[in-house]
Amino acid sequence: MKQPAPGTSCLLIASLFLLTACSGVSVKGVGVANQQAYQQRADIINTWSEWGLTGKISLDDGEEGGSGKLRWSVQDANSDLNFHSAFGRGAWHLQIRPGHAVLTEANGSQQSASSVNGLIRERMGWPIPVEALQWWVRGLAAPGPVESQEMNSSGLLMKLTQFGWCVEFSRYDNGDIVPMPQRLDATMKDYRVKLAISQWQMSDNHVIQE
Repeated sequence: MKQPAPGTSCLLIASLFLLTACSGVSVKGVGVANQQAYQQRADIINTWSEWGLTGKISLDDGEEGGSGKLRWSVQDANSDLNFHSAFGRGAWHLQIRPGHAVLTEANGSQQSASSVNGLIRERMGWPIPVEALQWWVRGLAAPGPVESQEMNSSGLLMKLTQFGWCVEFSRYDNGDIVPMPQRLDATMKDYRVKLAISQWQMSDNHVIQE
């Protein structure tokens, strides 16, 4: 894993929620032992060809926001996200395949694009980093440059700044395989994504519930 380099501060503004300051130049708790523990956990997680989660997601852009239930399942390179009562759009489904993404809205209409992030930005109006979020939600940095990170002594990410987003992990479970995040906030300027995960499903059918 690359040694993080100091980056610019992660800008947070007041929103519907209480925001916690997160500096993009923080590199606390990234010692050799912490990195080794992080990598050991990452190696285990990366062996899972299938995983899933259920929980709640909320978004806020500084002026308006919304929340709803989320069910996310991943098998190999295929990812499916089901949202219910989310963002005033009822139930909708997002399919992600290599080089292709399809969004099916509650009224049955479908839109597709080669980039899931571009599709979400176009249809939802929010720059939700779905591709990176697939890594962040598991307590891992996404592939690519890392501006800063902070880990605890067990190698669990506490704060991460990547691609201009500042991610804070406020709670992990005590799973008997590896600890998995239960609460995370991702912020970029006036955008905020919150996830509260109530259940994890691992590839070996092991279930972790909050």
